[in-house]
Amino acid sequence: MPMMPFPSAPIRRDSAIIAAASPGRDHRVDFWRGVALVMIFVNHIPGIAWESVTSARFGFSDAAEIFVFLAGFASAFAYGRPFLGGLRLATAIRALRRSGVLLLVHYTLSILALGLFCWAAMAFGQGAFLQGNAFWIFLSKPMETLVGVATLGHQFGYVNILPMYAVLLALMPAHLALTALFGRRVMLACAALLWMASRTFGINLPAYPFEGGWFFNPFAWQFVFAIGLFCGFRVLEKGRAVAVSPLLFSAACLYLLAAFVTVKMEAWDVWHTTPLPYLFNNFDKSAVTLPRLLHVLALIYVAASVMSRVPALSPAQSNPMAVLGRHSLPIFAIGTMLSLCGQVLRHGRPDSFVFDTLILAVGVGIMWGVAVYLDWWRVASKDTLRSRRAAATAGEATRAKPVPAVARSARTDAASS
Repeated sequence: MPMMPFPSAPIRRDSAIIAAASPGRDHRVDFWRGVALVMIFVNHIPGIAWESVTSARFGFSDAAEIFVFLAGFASAFAYGRPFLGGLRLATAIRALRRSGVLLLVHYTLSILALGLFCWAAMAFGQGAFLQGNAFWIFLSKPMETLVGVATLGHQFGYVNILPMYAVLLALMPAHLALTALFGRRVMLACAALLWMASRTFGINLPAYPFEGGWFFNPFAWQFVFAIGLFCGFRVLEKGRAVAVSPLLFSAACLYLLAAFVTVKMEAWDVWHTTPLPYLFNNFDKSAVTLPRLLHVLALIYVAASVMSRVPALSPAQSNPMAVLGRHSLPIFAIGTMLSLCGQVLRHGRPDSFVFDTLILAVGVGIMWGVAVYLDWWRVASKDTLRSRRAAATAGEATRAKPVPAVARSARTDAASS
């Protein structure tokens, strides 16, 4: 039985979005999501030689902003279309279930990370392993820390992005409801207001046992997600998020160049001294301040424009980065643990490009191998299910087939004898 929408106020359905033909999987989204996953893996091993080639080292933003934007973009297809089509309750439940899965993965990663560094401290006889990544408080306040971990008030370093992402998915039904009732522009404006209010009025989720709030403030980061959602709706309706404009392309390139010069010359004071509010002249990752936000948008716009003009650059389904991006959650989880293992392996060692390259090659190789397996398993499980359904259908057809009179007579004689 088809799922019926639950009764509520009339919705402002965008007929162009609902009627748009369902597009095939966009391998460009998977490709850039895979690139972001690799950069997250590298950036989670501080000091590794390859850290210098990630976006965090030549601009204001890093892979986290790219990942959240792409999550919002993909959600327009996965959740936006059915929600605007009327399946609001079912879509909201799907989003909340996915949010719950993210939290379960987060709890698993937190326990594994704590166990890894506790083992490293014992195995190498160095308590320094527990001095970073917000692990040290576990030694002085173990009960309070466990309460904080269970309630998401305390998040260990490098495993603290999934709670924010889970909250974004929990907030997404509100974004979709605003889109359905008032249109995507109103949705984006409301997200922008919440983004500004989160910094202006200190709106955040509480931390415990530390004071303050979450490092990844979800009420600020929801704006990045909402921009991605808005762009996804634009693609569904018009076939593109933003038109390729030479003027806009040039402006984006100039901004990326200015960011590169600022980072390399460490000319942060040029921005800090401008007579603008904190949200517009700072580089706070927690609040996703405007310079960071503009940088990730400029980066995505330039990359998308170049790919659209040079079709040869569009990645194929078999592209290694696209393979990684198709399985973002398990690959992120595995990459996170591998990066923490990389931290343990590099601890106290002199810098070595060869050793760092080996860590990168082994880590990315394991991530890619798991993604290939998941690709194979997805196809194999579908084939198995299809075979079972075919066998069940054939069995029902055989049972429903009438038995000839001669056969019935033979069975009767056999039973009598």
